[in-house]
Amino acid sequence: MDYYNILGVAKNATDADIKKAYRKLAKASHPDRTGGDDTQFKRINEAYETLKNPAKRQQYDTPKHHIDINAQNMHDIFGNIFRQPQRMRQNQDVTINVRITLNDVMTGKDIIGRYRLGTGREEIANIRVPAGVENGLIMQYRGLGDDAVNQLPRGNLNVRIIVENHPNFVRDRLHIRTNCSINVLALILGTQVIVTDLAGKDVNVKIPAGTNPGTILSIAGHGLPDVNTGKLGNLYLEIKGNTPKIDDWDMLEDVRKIYNGTNTST
Repeated sequence: MDYYNILGVAKNATDADIKKAYRKLAKASHPDRTGGDDTQFKRINEAYETLKNPAKRQQYDTPKHHIDINAQNMHDIFGNIFRQPQRMRQNQDVTINVRITLNDVMTGKDIIGRYRLGTGREEIANIRVPAGVENGLIMQYRGLGDDAVNQLPRGNLNVRIIVENHPNFVRDRLHIRTNCSINVLALILGTQVIVTDLAGKDVNVKIPAGTNPGTILSIAGHGLPDVNTGKLGNLYLEIKGNTPKIDDWDMLEDVRKIYNGTNTST
């Protein structure tokens, strides 16, 4: 069906030309008018609905099939004909990026996604980001993509997850890595520190006497959840030592005695 011929316009007709031609023909062929033609009226409306929409018009103007006999032999041509049927065509998919924090990975998050279709229409989708989601994962929502061509199934919405970096924690799959700076004297004598995990829980961590800087302590069950099972990974705490400023010479002497193994005080 030649939509341009139905409306009586050229293929390079402007939107104004198409609209003007449609109004004139629709008025003349309207079924409620004497001499109106219901079939022709439907054809006029179908043509106008396609040509007034830039995306639909471009799709309509695109050649459907072209085979260059000189470019391939007959075996290739008939081979293409009798191969497995092609997957049903559909409108284009739409891909959007959704940014979340590492804290969102811990708990999961509901997001309202806003995006525009090829026709310019804005769409809204309710997106559920599951806890434990990996950075770069693409979640697909069927039938929420482009719908420029009425005759084709609607495309899909692809949501790409981007996890932003955290200032204090580094992700290692299901595990979380961070560090804690402790006075070297406290490392020598042993101490206890409080570490807050991604879920906001305070964890008491015992630092054994004689712990060396660079030691990594594992705290089970305080990492990220597995997206399928919900099982939690670990929190790995790297110990960093800092040297205190000692202004008390008596204290400095006590530290020297401990270092030399000559402290005999009880």
